[in-house]
Amino acid sequence: MKIQIYNQNFDLTDPFKEYLQTRFDALDKYQLGVADCQIKLIRDQRHQKGEVYTIEAKLSLANKEPVFAKEESSDARAAVDNLQEKLARLIIKNKDQRIGKLRKNIKRFKNLKFWGKKDY
Repeated sequence: MKIQIYNQNFDLTDPFKEYLQTRFDALDKYQLGVADCQIKLIRDQRHQKGEVYTIEAKLSLANKEPVFAKEESSDARAAVDNLQEKLARLIIKNKDQRIGKLRKNIKRFKNLKFWGKKDY
């Protein structure tokens, strides 16, 4: 999977970049068609609670609409973990909806009159 990282007021180090890569590479096990991932890292220093990290992600799935998710936390790694779990749930939900529609259409096709008995 190709990952593009954009940062705003965020010091992106090599260990954190590797951590992002491993966490988002784990999404490949849910769906093989994940083509591209865009991650936006934002650090807000002027927040009343101290530093707040916002992480936004956009997954481009093959032949489907992209999946968006956003997570905020006071710890950057915790935000990444929560975002990865949220994206996994969205991918599974999208996959289940497509399978349900496919099964529904198969039932409709099998219920057609010509599908039953054959005259030889």
